[in-house]
Amino acid sequence: MAITKTKFINYTRCPYYYHLDNLKNSDLLSKVSFKEYYEEEYKNNNDIPDEQLLTMLPYYKKCEELAIDVASKCFGGTFMGSENTLDQECFECKINGILYACYVDVYNETNDGNINIIEVKSTTSDKFLDTRFFIKKDNIYYLEDINDKVKKKLLNKFDSCGKYIYDIAIQRYIIERDLKKDGLEFINRKYYLAVLNSNYVFDGKYNNNEPVYDVDKNGNEIICFIDVTDITEYYMPIIDEERIMLEKNIENSFDDTKVGAYCARGKINECAHASFCFRNLPEHNSVLSYLDNHFGFNDNGNKISVYDMINNGIYKMVDVPDNYLSRYKNIIQKNVVTSGKEYINIDKIKSALSLIKYPIYHLDFETFPCPLPRFKGEKCYTQSVFQFSLHIETEEGCDKELSHYGFLARSTNDEREELVKELCSLINKKGTVLVYNSSFEKNRLKELAIVFPQYKEKLDFINEMVFDLLDVVKTNKKLYMGLGFSEEDSSIFNYYHTDLDGSFSIKKVLPIFSDLSYKNLNVKNGVEALVTYSKFDKMSKDEYDKAYNSLIEYCKQDTWAMVEILHKLREL
Repeated sequence: MAITKTKFINYTRCPYYYHLDNLKNSDLLSKVSFKEYYEEEYKNNNDIPDEQLLTMLPYYKKCEELAIDVASKCFGGTFMGSENTLDQECFECKINGILYACYVDVYNETNDGNINIIEVKSTTSDKFLDTRFFIKKDNIYYLEDINDKVKKKLLNKFDSCGKYIYDIAIQRYIIERDLKKDGLEFINRKYYLAVLNSNYVFDGKYNNNEPVYDVDKNGNEIICFIDVTDITEYYMPIIDEERIMLEKNIENSFDDTKVGAYCARGKINECAHASFCFRNLPEHNSVLSYLDNHFGFNDNGNKISVYDMINNGIYKMVDVPDNYLSRYKNIIQKNVVTSGKEYINIDKIKSALSLIKYPIYHLDFETFPCPLPRFKGEKCYTQSVFQFSLHIETEEGCDKELSHYGFLARSTNDEREELVKELCSLINKKGTVLVYNSSFEKNRLKELAIVFPQYKEKLDFINEMVFDLLDVVKTNKKLYMGLGFSEEDSSIFNYYHTDLDGSFSIKKVLPIFSDLSYKNLNVKNGVEALVTYSKFDKMSKDEYDKAYNSLIEYCKQDTWAMVEILHKLREL
């Protein structure tokens, strides 16, 4: 198969990817169908698990439709979207016997004969606007200047913004060479990213039960455009160098692989061959389990990365030389794994527990992070709350069933007000609202207070009652310094066990303190929860009843897990 944009990215991420793919040289001259290209691009460019990707795919496709609608207002002329460009808009160029190919999401020929290439990305504009590099004019953002600071960020393909610039720069590289061979290189061309407008607020208008994304009350379109014509011009010689490197990687052979940051180990965009390249790492307590390992380690004054250690045959946490460990938290981790004895800071745990007052409301939300707003008052990627679970502990100890309350939407329609009303009726203005990783629940409460101002006072009060159980297990520097602990003590976790394996997620903490397990549940994690909810309206009655009850049991498990962890922390 020809070198597509995705293959270009992967084959240049490390010298071994092409060979691990085990492609034949003859494949590098074959055509690529739109269907193959489309599936490859979506899988590569959406940083979510596969099962969630399938759920969100209709919304991503809708983003492309919206991009054409809004682009027609901005640019005029004729438009073709990726699904109807077919082979005539598959840009190709052959270099040194290798075929490079790409389709474009939106191809626009303006009324004055110019060409606009628009790449649709289902990300939001805020990551670009937060750089403060861009100025807006008529729903298009332009780079005000291209200085060294701009280049450092936007020409970094691993940066949150730079990765999108790199993506369309590869397309430009192929397109420019295709046009040149056809003698069309003198046609004026502009390159844009079409992204979701982070300032857009949906007004709740529907047509045949489908949201209508008109201009919002503040004059915002749901799609805005980032002009990347000038910055991608700077990328052309860089892409050419990478293309030369890619071709060398194809020609060269190798005896073994070397790992690096490009592997994206443990991240959503992890290399497809990571399991092979990291095959020597133990399943638990490897060198990657060291907290803050991305900062590197100290080898007699020389910085050494975790990847350097792996490439030099150091795989286990316990095999790292003591003199490499300059961070106290890492020294504790190694001692715990070596000795098998847990680390506990009793004083800090006691102080934190003393702040938790009865009644205790153990709270957890389940949400649907839709790329496009579904309900009035929502923005793009609003974490739309469809369920909560609440265990109310009036005194130490409570019953998993009798002390449980909750709400789960009966359909994928807007039931947020009923959810808010129920939540407000269950939580009184005293006690503690206990959550695990508080930023998530606190932000949801803030968003709901904006959408439903009639409940704002109560929701704000609930937000003030929130206390994070994670702070008891891990730490919170500001909290503990406020309780009189030193800066050093406040920076170190309160508890560590060899089974934590470098993580303080509730799924890691729970098995240490409880026999409670998610393995026997039909819904086992948050991704499965949102996927199950998304299918409500397409299920038979039997499927629906089973799914509905499974979601209740899953969310109930999350809050009961906090009850059990809190109980064990008290026992400590």
